[in-house]
Amino acid sequence: MILRLLSILRFQYLQFCGILILLTSILIGCAVAPQPMVEVYLQPIEANINTKIDPETGAVTVLQKGVAVTIEALDEVEIFNLTDDPRINPYIIVDNRGRVEPIYTVFDLTIHNLESSRVLVEESAMLIDKNGAQYANLPYDYFDDLYGSVNRSENNPHNPSTYPHHYPYYQTYLDIASLEEGQSVVAESLFESGKLFKGAKRRGLIIFERLNVDTTDMRVTVPEIVIVHSDGKEEKLKFNFDFRQIVAEK
Repeated sequence: MILRLLSILRFQYLQFCGILILLTSILIGCAVAPQPMVEVYLQPIEANINTKIDPETGAVTVLQKGVAVTIEALDEVEIFNLTDDPRINPYIIVDNRGRVEPIYTVFDLTIHNLESSRVLVEESAMLIDKNGAQYANLPYDYFDDLYGSVNRSENNPHNPSTYPHHYPYYQTYLDIASLEEGQSVVAESLFESGKLFKGAKRRGLIIFERLNVDTTDMRVTVPEIVIVHSDGKEEKLKFNFDFRQIVAEK
């Protein structure tokens, strides 16, 4: 009972912090073009013989009983590039100097059913750091409540002005269109549970609260995968991925 209460309080605290960050990210204008830089990144650690690491992207693939799971940790630049317009990107803050700051720790996850007639995929993932601290991935309900808690106004006294070429909008007010588009980005990008028939893939983002810079080694357990055999029997699979957080040299 106490653990459940602490979990609820932690979730509410994260939502309160998220509201402040969301408001800040929308209210701050970009006086210069955004300049994302890789300051912290996650490096995959090869854990077993079934692990394959792409040397160019850092994506890690593990094959287990006909199911291939690929996970890639996204750095600041990759998170920034999730949207063409930074003002609707729900995962970053851009300040007046154009500095891009990620709000969360983000992974791109792909699950591919290569052989089985049917595979069931959940959507709850877990991250555990080397000190034993556990972080559950943030579900859509978290973001839905976060955006729903912001007071939106369609009667803003100002109009957005656009910088030349590719520069983003400069705004100092709550833009209801940006809020709605940002929420749509979340809905379309998060990883969802579902059923995969033979040959099918499912892809999406799993989002965790941002890790401290001093966090080093960690393990990510992706959503549980269940193979449904032709005789109706179910077999549960677990996929774990190890990463090391590295601060880039300046």
